[in-house]
Amino acid sequence: MGPRAGGEVTTVREFLDAGLIDDMHVAIAPLEYGAGLRLSERPEDLEDPFRLEQITAPSGVVHCFFWRR
Repeated sequence: MGPRAGGEVTTVREFLDAGLIDDMHVAIAPLEYGAGLRLSERPEDLEDPFRLEQITAPSGVVHCFFWRR
């Protein structure tokens, strides 16, 4: 396992734009807290440079795993 990065949406977008992320795990909860920043409209929007696998937990949380192609 290599270095880990975390942060809010703007930080993650900057890392993605710079091509510094090889794999990532994003958990999407079925809740809305108002107007906020989104990493993307849909997880599938990030599939161009990544392979995507989605697993839905019984709680309704969708775990999206991305690996660089």
